[in-house]
Amino acid sequence: MKYLLNRKFALPAAAILILIIIFILFLPKLLPSSPKINIALHEELILPKLNGQFKVGKTTVYMIEKDRPALPGLTAPREWVVTIFYPADPEAGATPGPYAEEELNTAYTDYSLTKESAGALDHIHSNAYWNSATNHSAGKFPVLLFSPGGGEQPLFYSALLEQISSFGYIVVAIPEPFDTPVIPLPDGRILTSNQMAEWCQHEKSCKKAMSGGETAMQEIMDKMKDNRAKDMIFSLSQLEKINQDNPILADALDMEKVGVFGHSFGGASSVRLAQLDKRIDAVAVLDSDIFLVIPKDSKSLSQPVLYMTASNIDASAQELEEISKNNALTAAYLSGSFPYYFINIAGTTHQSFQSDAMFLAPYISIGGESVTLNAIDTTPARITLVISTYVLAFFDQHLKGIDQILLGGPSDFYPEITITIKK
Repeated sequence: MKYLLNRKFALPAAAILILIIIFILFLPKLLPSSPKINIALHEELILPKLNGQFKVGKTTVYMIEKDRPALPGLTAPREWVVTIFYPADPEAGATPGPYAEEELNTAYTDYSLTKESAGALDHIHSNAYWNSATNHSAGKFPVLLFSPGGGEQPLFYSALLEQISSFGYIVVAIPEPFDTPVIPLPDGRILTSNQMAEWCQHEKSCKKAMSGGETAMQEIMDKMKDNRAKDMIFSLSQLEKINQDNPILADALDMEKVGVFGHSFGGASSVRLAQLDKRIDAVAVLDSDIFLVIPKDSKSLSQPVLYMTASNIDASAQELEEISKNNALTAAYLSGSFPYYFINIAGTTHQSFQSDAMFLAPYISIGGESVTLNAIDTTPARITLVISTYVLAFFDQHLKGIDQILLGGPSDFYPEITITIKK
């Protein structure tokens, strides 16, 4: 919920465009943390009930890739914790668990929230049953990898991810170590985004980049920008093992039907994953400038692509012009895929795709300023419904093989949607 790291920035002339993009994308990870978020939530906030046929379970799995360093130049291995949403069969009389497990609740509150916000996460109620048994009534379920926006906590996409899972998907939310604000590890250690700054103070290539201009910054970015895709590749391989011996999820994952979706930098990383790993069968990109991640000479994806963009109601005229240019570049690349669906959603901002942040927006202030995440003529529940409905239609069509009328053109049920299709 790091709203200050929104992707919409007015950019200068082309001669320094690349340097500024790198600055925007990378430098926030190297500076002291942004002003803490104040969440003045003292009443119960109940996220929308699920529309799918399944109740949803939630569990976490620790990942460690011993052969890859946590960051360039370090000897410590790369490690993170994924959160998995899945169709569940909870015991009779069971109730959904806490919004955030205790370790994450404490770590995020201490790291990102003001003292006045203590206890705010305890007032949020979602729909997931922690560590419930899996519902095997429908056999195995397609797998969707999810990558959050830059500097964002996957937790705050829960309403969206639970909704998608309730329709018969196993959704695996993968944080990025040292970009995600906090990642509590099983042994009590906590990875934080501030640790990136500490690393940069001692790592030669990073120190050189911070003082060396465009070329040096590009070198360090080239080292860093594939990290998310590599994390997802490793996580996908580990899911094969989870499908064999995890006490909750064994024999529940259909590893022959795998999709990926992500928001903002996570959407760009999802495209990069699809370039690198042919196990990915379909890609959904949620409001992302993919050229920040993918090589410029990349060939079109071989997988079907859904590209969703916001209408950016909070942007200035200058910002809208730059966003339009960036979206055009992204669309020009993605439209080479087949089939390709381009969707714009009226009444939205870049952060509207971060579902829980919209519900919390009336209670949030950052540096004393409130935030706007959706238009006044719509609601967070409506926007979350629209996003989840079209993401589900896309994956239902291209993973489950169920024809979707919704993907054929405009719909009277969703007038806020503008859709362009290439088949």
